[in-house]
Amino acid sequence: MDMELLSGDALFEKIEGEMKSGKIVIAEIAPAVRVTLGELFGFPVGANVLGKMTALLKKLGFAHVVDTPLGADIATYYEAEDIKRMLDSGKGKFPIFNSCCIGWRLYASRAHPELLGNITIIASPQMTIGAVSKYYIADKLKTDPSNVVVVGIMPCALKKYESMEVMRNGHKYIDYVVTTIELAQWAKKKGHDLKKLNDEPLSQLMPQSSKDGVMFGVTGGMTEAVMTTLAGLYGEKKEILDFRDDLEMRKKKVRIGKHVLKIAVVYGFQNFEKLYKEIKAGEKYHLVEVMMCPLGCVGGPGQPIAPKEIVTARGNALRTVADGIKERTPIDNPTVQKLIKEYLGKLPREKLEELIYFNR
Repeated sequence: MDMELLSGDALFEKIEGEMKSGKIVIAEIAPAVRVTLGELFGFPVGANVLGKMTALLKKLGFAHVVDTPLGADIATYYEAEDIKRMLDSGKGKFPIFNSCCIGWRLYASRAHPELLGNITIIASPQMTIGAVSKYYIADKLKTDPSNVVVVGIMPCALKKYESMEVMRNGHKYIDYVVTTIELAQWAKKKGHDLKKLNDEPLSQLMPQSSKDGVMFGVTGGMTEAVMTTLAGLYGEKKEILDFRDDLEMRKKKVRIGKHVLKIAVVYGFQNFEKLYKEIKAGEKYHLVEVMMCPLGCVGGPGQPIAPKEIVTARGNALRTVADGIKERTPIDNPTVQKLIKEYLGKLPREKLEELIYFNR
């Protein structure tokens, strides 16, 4: 198994070699990248270039292009189910911390290993859609998952560490990771100009994500997604929009059914440490979202460096993109429901957990 964290030309050559070998190579696009890649090709800040990026990836040789927010949808659905089960039974270990930020997970493993058991067992969106697309598309194309390679297009260089993680069956969730900046470098090296490409759709095998899935790319989005989906599981048609104020630390209570949930959202580890002092002193929370970067993934260490006002504009643009999606939650998303009906729901529980749980 290749455990090297590749970057630049060596990475591009490795992926191109997989394509030439006859492997089915899939790209998955993180939500934050669609409102940032355009900056490197002369588009206005916050321009949604998802369609053009899909076209670019196909020109680079990818057989299928899928949406990482679909992985966020799947993760959100099962995480909300887990929280509902804990609330209804009165059993469970709160607070639950998010798994989507690899920077947070790495920090916790070094600075606060006692918290690792509180990080949700559901794998990150990149890992979830990597594993699910690898197995689902292999199933649809009647081939072995070992013939499928998945490449994440991510706003964060630390996401490359997720290409070192393996499922319980020994296969990788995700094989390679290309950052926003690296994708622009690769495209320009091959002579592709994003402005000259026409929009193309995502793979029809896994065609869409919900508003909630796209929200993961900006601070508070994961919390909005999980709380809104949890409300849906309780039969409540409402959206939890309380976490869009972009403050470095937010503490709020959300009522869902008979439960009043206390939520905290922070970005920046200094802010987390302030919050953790309160938790150790006895303050109780149900869900805590921690992001390493200012305003979340839109300000990640794989994106073009920009001042805070530009990063804020990216975050607002991503929310606008998300709000334009008709399907609001994973429950409403026909792609998620199709995946559950045709594939995920038919798997024995241990096989499902192989795909969507961390290998702990």
